[in-house]
Amino acid sequence: MSTHSLHRLTKEDISRAVECLKDAFEDDPLWAEVFKNDPDRDKALTGFFTCPLLYGMKFGKAYATSPEIEGVAAWVSDKYANMTMWHMLLSGALPYGSKMGKETLRNLSTVNRYIRPRRRSLMKNKPYMYLVIIGISSAAQGNGFGSKIIDAIKEESSRKGFYIYLETEKEENVVFYEKHGFNVVERIDLEELNVPMWLMERKPVS
Repeated sequence: MSTHSLHRLTKEDISRAVECLKDAFEDDPLWAEVFKNDPDRDKALTGFFTCPLLYGMKFGKAYATSPEIEGVAAWVSDKYANMTMWHMLLSGALPYGSKMGKETLRNLSTVNRYIRPRRRSLMKNKPYMYLVIIGISSAAQGNGFGSKIIDAIKEESSRKGFYIYLETEKEENVVFYEKHGFNVVERIDLEELNVPMWLMERKPVS
């Protein structure tokens, strides 16, 4: 399985891809906490999910399961794992931050303060691909679409000799990723938000 089996996202796909992600993460405990007091939650979520898609399109890859967009993912190489302001600007993602309220931005800063140093430490001296986001719409879950995307990313990582690194905040997702050869390298607790996260990696397979 390779990215040839997927649908490469275009800017014309962005709005539908964002709606897919909003639906996929509707019951996500982390983002429920991050966005809970936003004055316009729907607008904020639209801005939030637009960012990784534009970023992946510019500096990595952003794909859907098919033109029907049952699921979406974006990933980048380790060089672009930290979304700097400059890179966000170049990708066209930066203006979408203005769609989020001040408390939401503070919460996102808290999340980054926890996970960025841990990612940097855990993946030090390892070439890797960072799975920035992946989501399958609720209606399409359980039909193999998540595996379709992950299999394509695994093929690319093994071909390049790269690890794959990701973070997830749902324990049931850990089981799914473990079935695909990922291992939990650390579990952390975002104390201010009262939410755990599992940091996972998959070694390249020759």
